Amino acid sequence: MLCMETILKIRRLYHKEGLSQRKIAEKLRLSRRTVKKYLNMIEIPNYQRQHTDSPKLGPYKVRLIERLKEEMDKPPSQRLTAVRHFEYLQSLGFEGQYPCVSRFIKRYKASFLPPTTDVFIPQKFPLGESYQFDWSIEKVVLDGVETTVNIAHFRLCHSRAYYVRAYFRQTLEMLIDAHNHAFNYFGGVPSRGIYDNPKTIVKQIKSGKERSFNEGFLAMMNHFLIEPVACTPASGWEKGQVERQVQTLRKQLFRPLLAFSSLEALNDYLRDWCARQIQTQVWVEDKQQTVAQRLEKERETLSPFKPYLGYRTTRLLVNTSALILFDAHKYSVPCHLCGKEVIAQIGAQEIVLVYQNQIVARHPRQFIKGGTSYNPLHYLSALKKKPGALRHGEPFQGWALPPAIKTLQHHLLKQPRGDKAMVKLLSLIADFGEEVGVTAAELALEQGLPTVEAVLNIILRLTEPTVPKIESRHVALRCPPKANLSQFDQLLQYRRTPTFPLLK
Repeated sequence: MLCMETILKIRRLYHKEGLSQRKIAEKLRLSRRTVKKYLNMIEIPNYQRQHTDSPKLGPYKVRLIERLKEEMDKPPSQRLTAVRHFEYLQSLGFEGQYPCVSRFIKRYKASFLPPTTDVFIPQKFPLGESYQFDWSIEKVVLDGVETTVNIAHFRLCHSRAYYVRAYFRQTLEMLIDAHNHAFNYFGGVPSRGIYDNPKTIVKQIKSGKERSFNEGFLAMMNHFLIEPVACTPASGWEKGQVERQVQTLRKQLFRPLLAFSSLEALNDYLRDWCARQIQTQVWVEDKQQTVAQRLEKERETLSPFKPYLGYRTTRLLVNTSALILFDAHKYSVPCHLCGKEVIAQIGAQEIVLVYQNQIVARHPRQFIKGGTSYNPLHYLSALKKKPGALRHGEPFQGWALPPAIKTLQHHLLKQPRGDKAMVKLLSLIADFGEEVGVTAAELALEQGLPTVEAVLNIILRLTEPTVPKIESRHVALRCPPKANLSQFDQLLQYRRTPTFPLLK
């Protein structure tokens, strides 16, 4: 295809100077057919790609079409990208390039999908002003088991930097924890947040943009000084950046399934993956900058980040086994609280149990339905009355005692009333601390005295308060005393006088 400048020369030589097509072709070194083609062209030439058969793709078209047909029966969230199809064909021996595969897939899908008629208005956000948030549900493999997880998606509207984190629930405490990690990752807090309408955020949808927000959510917004904005229901374009992020990362990141040993390992990988991706991704408004470079610029306008220590609270009743039930999982509390009501402070990683304004128990948050989390020390007061329960009591099964305590237990249980002695030993450890108790047990074993009395004696000696040493120092006198020996002479004169004169 000729450029417009060459077309102008052809037309001027022919219409102005009267040269023949053959003379023009010789002068401009073009073919006569090309000269004839452009003699009457006035419009700017527009290149249109001719349809190619893609010979290298030919042997693989049948298999590719089969895969595309299988995908059309699946929901959009489970369909693979053209890149994944290209990688699959490469594994079969395909030696062509990606563009011919993507063009073929685009034409094939266009024959199935209806044309779009929606019109979207582009938006532009100032530095540090807004972010968008959304949840998505994905599947991963954790510890060899396929598990459904909830992914919290964050995206800064200006720099397009993003952050994702996985949870087992979409509850308020998970929402709080996600915001703390996201703002720590971004290095600051924007002034506005754009959200959907889940129950953890919005209690009631009113007319227009009016919303009745969840009080716990508003408390978090108040801490961060963020203005919450809720989208119109079924209007995903109002937070289109994070909506597109959900679809893109679902295909790029969660297909095929990710496999990790734990949720913590998965979240570490997701954070590192986001940090690596933005280092190379081009910022959409300036191709000369990356998203990471623009994020550094946006951080200067973000408010300082201070973690929000909020949590969800609920009242729970302690049963006769010194257990409370929350989210289908049981947690132990000190057994003297049986039949009483405690307050549970529920966080994303930990559950704290409070009675009469005092913390009585802490447990890592668990999501195993029907499971039980025991702290054996919670049952020591009951063991003093029932020492035999130490052998087969469920709270003490698999108790990972330190080696020295384990060895001492082996000696004690061979003696009469060994269970009672072991309970007394455990009580000493609970009272004086594990470090002191284990040290005393090790010293008792070294001295050949595997008894509770020996351990107690050593503990008392280890914890005996030391007498502070008083350091004295000489203070210089401002007026040092002067020796006056004449005073002693006066005393000697009185001593030499034999008698005192009589009074008349």
